[in-house]
Amino acid sequence: MGKPGKRAAAAKLVGARPLGWLARVPLWRGALVLAYHRIARDDGRVEFDPGVYSATTAGFDAQLGFLTSHFDVVGPGELERHADEPGRRIVITFDDGYRDNHELALPILQRYGVTAAFFLATGFLDAPRVPWWDELAWIAKRSSRSQIDPGEWLDRPLPLDGDRAAAIAELARVYKSLDAVRTDAFLDHCADVAGTGRCDPDLAEDMWMTWEMAGELRDAGMAIGGHTVTHPVLARTDEVGQREEIEGCRQRIVEQLGVLMSCFAYPVGLRDSFDDTTKSLLRDAGVRMAFSLYGGYTRRGYRDPYDVPRASVSIGMRPQDFRAMLASPRLFARW
Repeated sequence: MGKPGKRAAAAKLVGARPLGWLARVPLWRGALVLAYHRIARDDGRVEFDPGVYSATTAGFDAQLGFLTSHFDVVGPGELERHADEPGRRIVITFDDGYRDNHELALPILQRYGVTAAFFLATGFLDAPRVPWWDELAWIAKRSSRSQIDPGEWLDRPLPLDGDRAAAIAELARVYKSLDAVRTDAFLDHCADVAGTGRCDPDLAEDMWMTWEMAGELRDAGMAIGGHTVTHPVLARTDEVGQREEIEGCRQRIVEQLGVLMSCFAYPVGLRDSFDDTTKSLLRDAGVRMAFSLYGGYTRRGYRDPYDVPRASVSIGMRPQDFRAMLASPRLFARW
C-alpha cells in the first residue's frame, strides 16, 4: 500500500466521501485478517523500530469504529468454525506481546465489544529483552557514524546519514535471510561498526506485557495464541530448534494462562519464513490455525488452516489507504 501508484489508486477508489466506495465497488466475500503490532500514544512519539507501530490510539479507535459499523468483526474461533459462510468478516490480531497492546489497545477493543487475538512471544514476557528488530533500529538511530560497513553481511556500505527508516528496514531484511546460528553475530557486527555497542537489556523493562496483563486479556475474552519463545525466523532454524520454540511457547501459555495454544502466528510471516516442518510441528502441538503475514485474504473454499493470510496495518496508512484495503483486499491487501 505504500507504493505511490497504489496510494493514488486508493485515493481515487474511495474518493473524498468516507463511505462513497460502498456504493461503487463490488463487495467481496470471505475474511480479511488484519495484523497489528504496536499502538502509539497520540503524541506520535515512537520508540525503537518505527515500522512496528500500526496506529496511534486515535487512529486505532477510528479504525475500529469504522470496522464495527460496516463489517462483521469476529474472533479467530468464529473464522475457523464458519470459514465458508457468506459475508465479509474482519479478524483483528496483535503480534509479539508489547505492553501497549494491554495498556492502549485493550480498552479500545472493549469499548467496541471486539474480540481480538494476541499472539505472544513467551520468552519476552518471561525475561524482558530488546528483540532483534528493535535492537537493529536502536543501533541505526543512535549511531553517530555515516554508514554501517558491510563486512561479510552486506553487499555495500549502508548509509546512515539519510533515510534511517530505510536503513533499519534493510538491516531487518538481512537479518531475516540468515540462518539462526548467524543472527547474533550479525547483531554484534552492526553494533561494532555503528559504534553503539549492543542494546542495554534494561531498556526493555516496560516494553512487554507481564503474564498478569496477558491474563487480563484472556479474562476480557480475548483469544491468546502462540508466536514462539524468542521470535526466530522458523524456516532458518533446524527441526530441533523449531520444536523447542513451538513447544516451549505452548507450555508457557498453558502454565501461565491455562489455555491451549490452538492458534499461532509465524514470526515475520513471509512465505519463506515457515515450511512444511513448521506446519507439522504445529499440528503435533495441537495448533488448528496458523497465520502468515504476506498479504491477502481468505476466500470461500480456502483449505490451508496453517497458512491463513493476513494483511498488515501500519501507522503510516492514511484513512483512504485503510478504506481501500477494506473495499478491495484483492488489490490493496497484498504486496
